[in-house]
Amino acid sequence: MDYLDIRIKELSNEQQEHLLRASQPFGLLGLIRQMRQGRIGWLFWVMLVGHVGFLILGISLAMQFSAAVETQDLIRAGIGGATSLIIAVQLLVGLAPHLHAERTKRRLKRLEILILSHNNGESPE
Repeated sequence: MDYLDIRIKELSNEQQEHLLRASQPFGLLGLIRQMRQGRIGWLFWVMLVGHVGFLILGISLAMQFSAAVETQDLIRAGIGGATSLIIAVQLLVGLAPHLHAERTKRRLKRLEILILSHNNGESPE
């Protein structure tokens, strides 16, 4: 916990503490779990299947590249394998902006809860 979290906890009453616990950040695994079930859950699964497919294709082409003797086979397996691995990484990183947006929305909701509870006269005396 950083200084602001400690200060908020000192100033909050029991009901506010419950709201703060309910609005705590998820962490990376919690955000990924939320993405699987959220509004864009289908996109998450499509990207995950695509990532795994391109990763398997890239690894198999890399193995063919190491076993190839002809120049034409080396070029075909090398370019195909490199392209497949780059696409796999892009699909994996493609949802990073959404993770950042979800984390920011959660923090804004937490601030909204604090402001509303303070405006309702529930602040500690």
